[in-house]
Amino acid sequence: MIEKLGKYYNVISGFAFKSSDLKDNADIPIIKIGNISNGKNVIIENMQYVDHEFLNINEKYHIKNGDVLISLTGSHINQPNSMVGRVCRNYDKQTYLLNQRAGKIIAKENASTDYMFYALLTKAMKESIVSRAYGAANQVNVSPAAIMGIKWNFPTLPIQKKIASILSAYDCLIENNTRRIRLLEQMAENLYKEWFVRFRFPEHEKVEMVNGLPKGWKVEKLGEYANISTGKCNREDAEEDGIYPLFDRSQEIKKSSKWIKDCEAIIVPGEGTSFIPRYYKGKFNLHQRCYCIEPTIKDIGFYLFYSIMLNRKYFLSVATGATVPSLRQNNFTKMKLVIAELELVKKYNKIASTIALQIDRLKEQNTLLTHQRDLLLPRLMSGKLEVKS
Repeated sequence: MIEKLGKYYNVISGFAFKSSDLKDNADIPIIKIGNISNGKNVIIENMQYVDHEFLNINEKYHIKNGDVLISLTGSHINQPNSMVGRVCRNYDKQTYLLNQRAGKIIAKENASTDYMFYALLTKAMKESIVSRAYGAANQVNVSPAAIMGIKWNFPTLPIQKKIASILSAYDCLIENNTRRIRLLEQMAENLYKEWFVRFRFPEHEKVEMVNGLPKGWKVEKLGEYANISTGKCNREDAEEDGIYPLFDRSQEIKKSSKWIKDCEAIIVPGEGTSFIPRYYKGKFNLHQRCYCIEPTIKDIGFYLFYSIMLNRKYFLSVATGATVPSLRQNNFTKMKLVIAELELVKKYNKIASTIALQIDRLKEQNTLLTHQRDLLLPRLMSGKLEVKS
């Protein structure tokens, strides 16, 4: 039956926090437009926070496990990596608060939140949303009322639940793999901290401490252990059907049909507020405001990655620019790191590489599961693939 979305769902915009309310470190994380991924979980990187007292705001602005979120502002759908109309779901047990221009889908009685999440991922729904948006190509806005005015061919509630059940089976597997990936990443980081921060590496009790460091360890500049360069492409060079990852200033990986690097690298955005590094090995493309740190010594990549990750406050201290903090190449070459004995570094790198292989396998599984789900999605929503309640 063709009905307006507003018959079954409410769409709200988030709370209008003041810029002075937002902090890099506080009690309660805030979901902004940039934290809404494309059909996945909330992006937890680059989050800002507010004090605990803001939990007293209206309950409708609280984001809990299972809530569906939509971006009400962003680039046009015809723009590469468009933001407007992006939809994600909170799979975390963490409570978040919703910022303005990030929207929340609230199901009324006799409506399925699960079904609407998948409906909002379809091309037909995205086009309907964008057709109601206003503004320039680089930034358009869509109102909650406009989304609620979209007409959609709703099946019966039992059929909605069945469709959502089929698709969510894939997402449950994907999310389970994602949790396993996070645990493995935490294992590698914890081992780094144990060996190189707390100095409890194998046979550490036999090593003399000199000036606060184990004997033989030293403080060196990053430029002595890696080549640093930037990319050449822009955001507009991203391609939906690309086969190589394109890294830009966001945490979401884009795609490209071209590659400019084929190496082991630590990639750091050159602009932003958190400068979170990323490890990658293989062919990739790179944004002109991102930096590629390429180790010049074999088997030290993961060691350098975690050394940079755990010292990234350095980037905030040297970044320049009042509006958008930016890094320059010499900020990387002059970055000081503790360099352990090479034999120990390589021993750690071997363990971390084994963990990385497990992570890669899980990511490959997720890619396959996502592809299978996305093939089913339009067929189920259009009725071409019949579902019985």
